[in-house]
Amino acid sequence: MFVHRKSMRGQIKSDAYLVYTEWGPDRRIPRPERLAAMFPGTDEATRMAWMADFDQVEREIWRFAESGGPRLHSYDAFKKRMKGAFPFMNDQALGRAWALATYYTVHEGY
Repeated sequence: MFVHRKSMRGQIKSDAYLVYTEWGPDRRIPRPERLAAMFPGTDEATRMAWMADFDQVEREIWRFAESGGPRLHSYDAFKKRMKGAFPFMNDQALGRAWALATYYTVHEGY
């Protein structure tokens, strides 16, 4: 039962990460408002803790991009690195993080 509950929390947090990093018109809505709307059963303190964790994810993605990102490193290496630091990330969240790492690498010319 505990493992199931833990995996459900990880799924919810991964889903929240996808909201946190979404692109398009909804991005102009502040992140705290988007998370509150999408996860109304989650208290504000939890959502704020998520955002702090997601800021750390973003910093790690930037570090990866600055090290050459997908030009120099495989997806498997990236996945291992991110899962080691952020075990809540599921495949969909890792895919989004990889897309951001690719974007940052290309956009910034790393």
